[in-house]
Amino acid sequence: MKNLLIAVSALCLMLASCSKDDDELLFQILDDTRPVPSKYDKVSATEFKNLFFGYGWKEAETHEINIDGTINKEDYWEDMVGGGPHIYEFTDTVIIDYFYADAIPANVSVPYKYTYDETTNSVCYNYETTNSVYYTNGGNFWFSIVCASSTEVTIIKRAGWKANRDSNQLRPVYHYVTLKRLTAAELEQVRNSYTPFDLVERHY
Repeated sequence: MKNLLIAVSALCLMLASCSKDDDELLFQILDDTRPVPSKYDKVSATEFKNLFFGYGWKEAETHEINIDGTINKEDYWEDMVGGGPHIYEFTDTVIIDYFYADAIPANVSVPYKYTYDETTNSVCYNYETTNSVYYTNGGNFWFSIVCASSTEVTIIKRAGWKANRDSNQLRPVYHYVTLKRLTAAELEQVRNSYTPFDLVERHY
């Protein structure tokens, strides 16, 4: 019983607070350029389920992770034209990604099947249609959890590609993102405001 109480207390502490000491947070850049945080919360599969399933989460802050492992202080989406923060809805097998697609243009929703790896705090995903599968650029890593609480989660998110200044080669770009949990009413409003979209069949 004592061990159980200790485990429950540790979980409650994790879900009650999420440190925002971004100035102290640095990232080690691995050979594949994926950043690894200097400190992070371990989130088990059970904790992941309790934290995310049935809830919606919006990107409240987004900062690019520099190639030297520091965090760009400017919000990535500030003054950005043609895009904006994403919103995510989680079930046990699918994450629905709500976002503005400038190429259409429209607010769209795309469902992704995913898996969670508790050894690395990582979410990997693919987009499936009836006849084909759309994989993310360079693999199916989506994001990994840095810090988690019941109302706020920080993640490292794969965001796309960027040209190196000193060469013509592209390198993957990662963002440090703060997610805020939506209320039930806010999530319902999001569901009613975005149109389901097929990335593969529409060749987007």
